[in-house]
Amino acid sequence: MRHAHLRRNLAGAAAALALAAGASPQAEPVQRAAAAACRDGGAWDMACLRARYAGPPSQWPAPAVDPGITWTEWGIVPPADAPPLSWMAANAGRPELARDVRKPEIVALGQMLFFDAHLSRKGQVSCASCHMPQRAFTDGRPLAVGEDRLMGRRRSPSLLAAPFAPRLFWDGRADTLKAQVLGPVQDSREMNHDLGSAIARLQALPPYPAQFLKAFGPATDNAASDSRPASDSAAESTSTSFSLSDSASKATSLSASGSAPPSDREAVDSDRLARALAAYVATLRPQASRFDAFLGGDRNALNDTELRGMHLFRTQARCMNCHSGPLLTDHQFHNIGLSFYGRRNQDLGRFEVTRDPADLGKFRTPSLRNVSQAGPWMHNGLFADLKGLLRMYNGGMGREAAPADPPDPYAPRKSEHIRPLDLSADDIDALLAFMKVL
Repeated sequence: MRHAHLRRNLAGAAAALALAAGASPQAEPVQRAAAAACRDGGAWDMACLRARYAGPPSQWPAPAVDPGITWTEWGIVPPADAPPLSWMAANAGRPELARDVRKPEIVALGQMLFFDAHLSRKGQVSCASCHMPQRAFTDGRPLAVGEDRLMGRRRSPSLLAAPFAPRLFWDGRADTLKAQVLGPVQDSREMNHDLGSAIARLQALPPYPAQFLKAFGPATDNAASDSRPASDSAAESTSTSFSLSDSASKATSLSASGSAPPSDREAVDSDRLARALAAYVATLRPQASRFDAFLGGDRNALNDTELRGMHLFRTQARCMNCHSGPLLTDHQFHNIGLSFYGRRNQDLGRFEVTRDPADLGKFRTPSLRNVSQAGPWMHNGLFADLKGLLRMYNGGMGREAAPADPPDPYAPRKSEHIRPLDLSADDIDALLAFMKVL
């Protein structure tokens, strides 16, 4: 029954994702949210609240958002092959990625590579070492750990929103998924591999030449482009504990003996490596949850506490300022006051890419899909407890930088959208219950 609901709402989700990729959102008065409170003092009228959310999401009361905020209504995340283009981020790499995703041989090759530690210099880590399916494609560590157990500066981000995001990494330094996937291969704190050496290894390792040939066809004069991966100075991925899938295990158990003929080896190049990895990552989707069932029309999928939390998320907690759309992210960059400016753990976020003072301390909004599986939370893994994170938001986060005399022109400025929420302990518990079903 739940799957039937999901299918019936796929078209609406596709439209919402098209908006998230750049179309203008539907503007509705914030006042409608206040009218939907269904609360008298501390007492909730659950019959009123359920009536407010009885219809499809398009008929729900508008959320409480700050002036100037654009938002997109929630919806079900469609599968990778439907619709063919609008689910992908609007960037230069979208047409090629859309074509590659439609080819099972390319996706299968990308999956094999994703779980293969041969992409790292010493064969210690794979992409899956820090992007584990059972952890919403994160690794459960505060900071990423790469080859030789070197620790990175940032937490491994979830990959669930990757095909939908116009820019990748916490700081947005990659503008396409293909540019993103090669960054960890070459980063000294992650896989620590020279790209040329990585390609040579794959060329000598059965069954990769044959698999590349099957996926992409013979090499041509212009097949190998200069795939310039994003520099990974932030070292956002890699840990060391993941068991390979059956297909990847078979690949990694093969030796370099019996090398493929030169014509087959030429089918392996850096551009095709990036395309295969990007195609596989683009097929990743959140696990279906009771939240999806609720979106699909099952109004009993959320209990009273979870429904209150959902309503608070959309109203008093003001979470929809940043966490709207089917993936519960605006794909934008915000400073919430966690740059540690002037302190030992300083991280200036997007400023390190753009050098624009307006970007000081800004990081990409993560998707909240399957968020309870993706801890610890924030770019630096600061919060091991999701409830503690909600309490910090309730208090308005911390002050970004201490006042200085004269004022420091480069001190990061916390977003004006981050301010105290006046949520009760019961409200926070309800919010937590809701986030656990996302």
